[in-house]
Amino acid sequence: MVTINKLPGRPSMRRLVVAATGLGVLATGAVGCSARPAQDPTSGGASSAARAATTPAPRSMGLRDAPNARDLGGYRTADGHEVRHGVVYRADALNHLTPAEQRTLTEDGVTEDLDFRSPAEVATARDALPAGVHRTALPVYDPKADLSRTMATLIAGGPAAQQRALGAGKAVRMMDAYYAWLVSDPTAGKAFGSAARAIADGQKPVLFHCTQGKDRTGWMSAVLLTAAGVPRTTVDQDYLASNHYLQAANDRQLAQLKAAGKVKDPALLEPVLGVRESYLDAAFNEVKAKYGSFDAYLSKGLGLDQATERKLRQRLIAA
Repeated sequence: MVTINKLPGRPSMRRLVVAATGLGVLATGAVGCSARPAQDPTSGGASSAARAATTPAPRSMGLRDAPNARDLGGYRTADGHEVRHGVVYRADALNHLTPAEQRTLTEDGVTEDLDFRSPAEVATARDALPAGVHRTALPVYDPKADLSRTMATLIAGGPAAQQRALGAGKAVRMMDAYYAWLVSDPTAGKAFGSAARAIADGQKPVLFHCTQGKDRTGWMSAVLLTAAGVPRTTVDQDYLASNHYLQAANDRQLAQLKAAGKVKDPALLEPVLGVRESYLDAAFNEVKAKYGSFDAYLSKGLGLDQATERKLRQRLIAA
């Protein structure tokens, strides 16, 4: 297990607002549990979800300005195989990468960047990529409910507006609805399907990302690991590790907003900035409700034929 140093993010109100843009269904209502466990995860009373939330993924890419960038490899499948290292990487936004960090992508052999962000997100934070890395736009967002604008309005509106919109469990309902939307929305399914085909057909390492690398990227990672035969408990571990990688920057940004008087109760925003197992449950529950099985989701929801599914598993799993 690799020990990950918590590196400072780039604190700014704009970054915090942009961090919420993965949730394009604010109109449906909202989710929420703290991004951090309620107590020390090393204590006997910590829940299994809390312990998993602090467990790092197998290998961080070590990018100071994209702290949630990591290798999806290293996990064991239910039948004893292992997901290959150095084939698929998941990440948060790449717009702040320094030349040295860009060289890391080159050294890791990444040639394809699959970007799930909306056009508005990309316009304000274009990926900083080295030569030889091709970016493909696969936006996953609801144009009728732009959460980035909503969050900007709520932060500008102050604590009272935030309490009205996010309090009393509304954040929780928003997140649950969002994860169900990731599964049920045809456009989202088309984007995730295109990403899966790019990985299946690829000959060199592929990286995919959104803004924080936790929701759209988190679901895509869960899809790939599940397709590879990784047990759900391990899928949850990888998903919840985003809390570990993002916590320091999120805490710092919330503290800044509170000190500026723009936020009174950071707990109202924490659900949007973190992940929890119940969010992933909402997505898998939607898979079962709409498609009946995960295999049917791959074929009908993502449009993958059997040949592509076989290639994807072969690409992901070490012999």
